[in-house]
Amino acid sequence: MSDFKKIIAIGDSITYGFPYFPCSSWVHLVSQELGIPIINKGVNGDTSLQMLERFAQDVIRSLPSHVIIMGGANDACARVEAEEVYDNIRSMVEMAEQYEIIPILGLPIPCNYPQDECILSLYREDMREYAAAKNLSVIDFHSAFFKSNSKQPYGGFYTDVLHPNEQGYRVMAGIAVNTIRNI
Repeated sequence: MSDFKKIIAIGDSITYGFPYFPCSSWVHLVSQELGIPIINKGVNGDTSLQMLERFAQDVIRSLPSHVIIMGGANDACARVEAEEVYDNIRSMVEMAEQYEIIPILGLPIPCNYPQDECILSLYREDMREYAAAKNLSVIDFHSAFFKSNSKQPYGGFYTDVLHPNEQGYRVMAGIAVNTIRNI
């Protein structure tokens, strides 16, 4: 873990910490737990394309050692094709690698809208395959939201059908801490 000098987490409202503030986000909790500076670049409502459009400004400009890339929930709500989301994520990874920034992919948490979750599952599948092919680390936020042997996400982690409550953000932080410690 000594190679972690500064991390930037880029994403949407779930990275930001909505409906709370960034001080309640998984990003802040991980930073506190690990004693590593992690800059929260989550923007409420952002799609993967919007993340890509601000990637140079929000990530490259700061030259962190690592970047956690997590998006897709708003793409699913907008019914964006999986291939487009894949291309946006791939472009962010490639841009990070050009600047010797180590990318880490975050798998989006489950959505309690069945249609959106169906689309998100395609995104996650693409991200898992891409990460495996590129030997990238993955933070599996998705799996953390299920009780063992359950096919439905645990409702006690949500403020609404998509956003975590404080307990949900703590669960996300725990998964991220464990993953980062093992990188």
